[in-house]
Amino acid sequence: MNKNPLGHIFVIFTAGIIFVIGMMPRAHADIYINVVAVNGAPNAKTSSIKFSLPGELTADDILDTNGLQLDYSVDDADYFVFGDVTLKAKESKTFRIHVKDKWSVTPDQVADLKKQIEQGYDTLGKPHDAQKADILKSRLEKKIDYIVNLQSTSADSVDKRIDAYRAYAKEMKRIQNDALNVDYWRSNPADDQAPKLIHLTIEVNNPSKAMKHFKHKDYLPSEVKPEDVIEAEDFEVRYDQIKQLAFLFKEEDLSPGAKKKYTIGIMDIWSIDQKDIDYLRTRGKSAFDFLKGSKFEDSAKMLMDRITTELQSIETSQAVQRPILDHISAYRTNKSTYNDAQKDVETLEKLLSVFREDLEKSKVENVLQKIQSLKGVGDVSKVMFNKKFESSTAWTFIGWILLFVGIISLVAFVVSLLRSKDKKIKEEPPPAQQTPKA
Repeated sequence: MNKNPLGHIFVIFTAGIIFVIGMMPRAHADIYINVVAVNGAPNAKTSSIKFSLPGELTADDILDTNGLQLDYSVDDADYFVFGDVTLKAKESKTFRIHVKDKWSVTPDQVADLKKQIEQGYDTLGKPHDAQKADILKSRLEKKIDYIVNLQSTSADSVDKRIDAYRAYAKEMKRIQNDALNVDYWRSNPADDQAPKLIHLTIEVNNPSKAMKHFKHKDYLPSEVKPEDVIEAEDFEVRYDQIKQLAFLFKEEDLSPGAKKKYTIGIMDIWSIDQKDIDYLRTRGKSAFDFLKGSKFEDSAKMLMDRITTELQSIETSQAVQRPILDHISAYRTNKSTYNDAQKDVETLEKLLSVFREDLEKSKVENVLQKIQSLKGVGDVSKVMFNKKFESSTAWTFIGWILLFVGIISLVAFVVSLLRSKDKKIKEEPPPAQQTPKA
């Protein structure tokens, strides 16, 4: 089967939206993809057609193929429609493929996402630092509003709306992750500043001697999202699902020999925030300080030294001014280094977790040893208060007590007697002396 047998049948993709009341839940719109087959030959022709459907569609999403057959391509990871069609000379035929609308953010999804942001703000952000949490919350809500606004402004074109949705599908997931992320709510948002721009130049010329229609399609670096394009020069920012890249698109007519140059201003997203570097360094140092003097100190020191080296290399690299392509290349290297440092910090924190577990275990063992040392006391208590001990044992125990009391009493009596005799001797007056006779 040929996708486009030249001179016979041309398959042209167009699309339109109709609203079907009561047909879709939540008042979703359905989309009809029009596959147009045209026979430009002067005689009747029978040819095979094949058309690939958007990759987001599953078999359940394809409601009606309008007589064409449906199959799945493992290589392209999408469904396609195909079939044989016979057309008369200069005849065309339109196949209306009825599919579900998978390219819209619903009000329920927006409300649910904002509810998650509110929960994160109340439980994680506000108790930690209310002022910073207000800024972080506002940023997430602005991102959602931007996506919803982009969807509404792209409603006039299915192609634009699909491209916009594809560009922000990952962004919606990132917002969802941040909404309940402890690290996000405890991060330190920098003051809003004017964005630093990096400029890309697009040049186009018409070397022919006739008026020519141009369709510009210039791909952007993989990190760029549509909102990062600040100065678009009337270009549309769209998204290529196959390449997973955003691109600039524009149609225009250029007169013979005409040349144009466009300067696109893109926010400099190719740098790692210093606050993120500082936060990672603080986490590592905090864990390392706890592990000093423990059996993990040597391993912790090795990890901390590596973390310090990795973060310092990022700071040194970002202080160098480079051309835009070198700047992007350096950022990607630094991002990889940052990820390595982050893994080392997580390893250090896991060592700290093991150390704390050992401390808790040793505390439990000390308590058990103290309980064991009290076993002797327990045995005495058992003898004293067990009602089932033998009578001979009781009388023996009583006899020893009476003997001990008797000995103590005898000793006390003797001591008292000796003290009394000594006192009496001291109290008697000395004998009187007689005067000798003359």
